[in-house]
Amino acid sequence: MPTDRNGKTVAYSDSWRAVRTYGGKRTHEGTDVMSSNNIRGYFPIISMSDGVVEKIGWLEKGGYRIGIRAPSGAYFYYAHLYDYAPSISEGDTIKSGEILGFMGDSGYGIEEGTIGKFDVHLHLGVYLEEEEGEMSVNPYWILKYLENNKLVFE
Repeated sequence: MPTDRNGKTVAYSDSWRAVRTYGGKRTHEGTDVMSSNNIRGYFPIISMSDGVVEKIGWLEKGGYRIGIRAPSGAYFYYAHLYDYAPSISEGDTIKSGEILGFMGDSGYGIEEGTIGKFDVHLHLGVYLEEEEGEMSVNPYWILKYLENNKLVFE
């Protein structure tokens, strides 16, 4: 989890499959990484894997989002962004550790640019291709595994 020199950090819990109601009752297909200071654009979003930018842009539920397809076929979905890193476009090759954008509170609105419907956070989703189609897997356990590799911002 990133921590800056002022002690600002992020936190997450296992929210996968929790009930969500915006756009109809459904289950949460990810883990929400919450900002301790609730400031848009403060925390960078870092790619968890190498891959190719498959999708970028606005979604009603996800707000500004970016989707990275890893060489293994896994799809990493980063949603509710405030802004994207400069010059990122669909089709670009991304390296693990590269900045994709910045944490925000976009989404939950039909109109592009809707913000302020919830606290600043990153929604992280991970999907695997199966014969039946794409399957959501719980990213919480990936984040727990990676906790020993914290970033410190100066």
